[in-house]
Amino acid sequence: MMRQCESDNIERLEVVSKWLLLKLAAKANGVRDIYLRNALAKNIALLRSIESLFNQQQYNQGYILFRSLLDRFVYLCYLHDNNLFKEFEEWTFIKVYEHRNNAKADERFRRLINDPLFKSDPSESRRYTELKKKNIEWHKPDPKNVLSGRGLDFLYKFGYDYASMHTHPMGSDGDFEFHQLTGLEPNPHKDFSYSELSVNSILIATLGMRESMNAMSFKFRGICYSFLDEICKEINNEENDCKNTFYKIVMLISNQDHLFT
Repeated sequence: MMRQCESDNIERLEVVSKWLLLKLAAKANGVRDIYLRNALAKNIALLRSIESLFNQQQYNQGYILFRSLLDRFVYLCYLHDNNLFKEFEEWTFIKVYEHRNNAKADERFRRLINDPLFKSDPSESRRYTELKKKNIEWHKPDPKNVLSGRGLDFLYKFGYDYASMHTHPMGSDGDFEFHQLTGLEPNPHKDFSYSELSVNSILIATLGMRESMNAMSFKFRGICYSFLDEICKEINNEENDCKNTFYKIVMLISNQDHLFT
């Protein structure tokens, strides 16, 4: 099970994230802010999922989601640093449109023609035609280069690269689960600590939240950033004012005060 302070801070992150999302639902307009709003939602959803898997001792599956969480932080940095939100949205639209149409065009899946999930309205078809004329080329970010450019090369070496070994098939794939499911001894994984998964997941989630706020067209109150700083201190067993900072935010929320302008 996660330490109590870790579970408490995930709960605090979710409370603040939900409040921001509710306010951003009305205020976030345009491709950039909508993507960043949704990134906040994905960020806390992935963190909650990692928490659930961790508490079930499904650590390897947790690392798969950790890689996904870190991947999205990489994209946030890449899109923000290069101002590519519009290009990424256009490329995504093309890929989704083509996926739907490729499925409908396959004779083996004729039933999809009348499936509402696979229908395109005329405006989408027109937009697809216009975007295809632009010959959009999307270059995926290189995680190593992006993180190194931010002075976070250690996140690639000891985070992204390591988690990728859980995401992709390896020669040792399933050995942990074999011993976990059978209970057979000797178990080479029994004394291994997975505490870094829970701590690092929370740290990456705070980075993702900070990056989303920095990249938005809104100005967030300083206490939002202080809140993230205090969470990092607490989960690293440093002296902190986490509870008091969270209480101040809750009071602002209760009084319907704005956390951003």
